[in-house]
Amino acid sequence: MNFTEEQQKQLSIQKNIKKLTEREERYMYFGIYETYIAQKDLIQRLDYTKLNPRQHFLFKRVLHGINMYKPEERQDMHWDKKRRIKKVWIKGQNTINEWKQEISNRKVNYYLKSVFGDNSNIINGIVNTPANETMKEYKNRLTLKELSITYEDLILKFISVGLLPPNYLSLK
Repeated sequence: MNFTEEQQKQLSIQKNIKKLTEREERYMYFGIYETYIAQKDLIQRLDYTKLNPRQHFLFKRVLHGINMYKPEERQDMHWDKKRRIKKVWIKGQNTINEWKQEISNRKVNYYLKSVFGDNSNIINGIVNTPANETMKEYKNRLTLKELSITYEDLILKFISVGLLPPNYLSLK
């Protein structure tokens, strides 16, 4: 079955609309929708593999901290700069951990509700606990991939909490 050029164009438009709708729903689910709206025109082109060197450097420094530097660079680095990098890295790791807990909580709440319904008081007590209620001392060991979090999502999260500058996506 062959489509006319007009039909192919219309299918392409519908596919793009669906993709944008799914992206917005995903960002709402992940809790980064406000950052998405504020940066919407720049985010349409957001692709981790196409970041410029400055953006890549800033993101990796938040994500990996002092370990992104070579040993000889670390040795020559001023102690105060090391301390500041470590402080931002720790805040980044705590942000990721809390975010992973929130997403896990939402997934577990959805699962419990779908399996047990609204009949059980115990399940309702668990499900009615807010998903953003996290424990700082608990380390969520699930990977970003297991939670369907991409580096693009992580960039938006870091922008929303102030670990990356608000103009990060327009840096040259």
